[in-house]
Amino acid sequence: MGREDRAGCLFHFDNVFPKGGSTFGSIVLFQIGEICCERGYEIKPHLQYCLELSYIVSGSGFFYSDDTCIPVSEGDIICNAVGYKHAIRTDSASLLRFVYMGFKFNETADEEMSAIHTFLQSAPYHHAKDTFGLMSPFLRNMDEFYAQKPFSRTMIRNYLEEVIVLSYRAFTETSGRAPVYVAHKSPHSVGYTVYSVIRYVESHIYELKSIGTIAEKLGYSYTYLSHTFKDKTGMTLQRYINQKKVEKALEMLKYGNLSIQEIATRLSYETVQSFSKAFTRIMGRPPSHYLATGKKTEST
Repeated sequence: MGREDRAGCLFHFDNVFPKGGSTFGSIVLFQIGEICCERGYEIKPHLQYCLELSYIVSGSGFFYSDDTCIPVSEGDIICNAVGYKHAIRTDSASLLRFVYMGFKFNETADEEMSAIHTFLQSAPYHHAKDTFGLMSPFLRNMDEFYAQKPFSRTMIRNYLEEVIVLSYRAFTETSGRAPVYVAHKSPHSVGYTVYSVIRYVESHIYELKSIGTIAEKLGYSYTYLSHTFKDKTGMTLQRYINQKKVEKALEMLKYGNLSIQEIATRLSYETVQSFSKAFTRIMGRPPSHYLATGKKTEST
């Protein structure tokens, strides 16, 4: 990005590797970074020479693939394929913050990674909502580049693979094709029922709003599911859901640089007050305490 393109950026952290990229296992990384753009900011059209995967941290805007305009907002994942023109424009009423990585797969890619490469290159772009908490590994990976601690290259490789695989899952698991954890309704399968609930909660934590949704997806009544979960775990299902959401909230407070309102929205709470109440009940302190603590730690 040239100096003239930087006007309109609130900040831009960019790691660009020498020609040929930097190799992490079967992944050749050309670029990884984070940018926050002002309202109406534009990144001009440019030809994609590698796959480019982006995660929208906050705000909204438009990604372009050739002549196609793709509206994006926080929590979106988008991958642009090689050989197509790519451009970005921020919404005129909103900032746009996103993290991104440009990469290719090399000849050492195994069968699974080769299949992912084929899929990502099968269309000019792929676009989906994040349902796997992709922001955390993405930002943790960037931390590894800046920290350069012992075994950082190993951690970077693992995070790169995690980001790519989770993105692939998000792109392929559409509403009609998403795997559903269906428990067998045999009297002997109660353990599997509880396990199915746990896996469903972990896989859908961002969009999960009620126990009723889980019961409907798994084919059980609300009462049966709540009673079975409490009987086998000693914990109410609602408390378990709240605990998992608080875990994700703590990650976002530490790595996401998001406001409490944004975190509450990301975790599908109806109001910031209901989020703060649930968070305080689990942690003993409000989310504002952890937000302030994180900022204080960063400044020291």
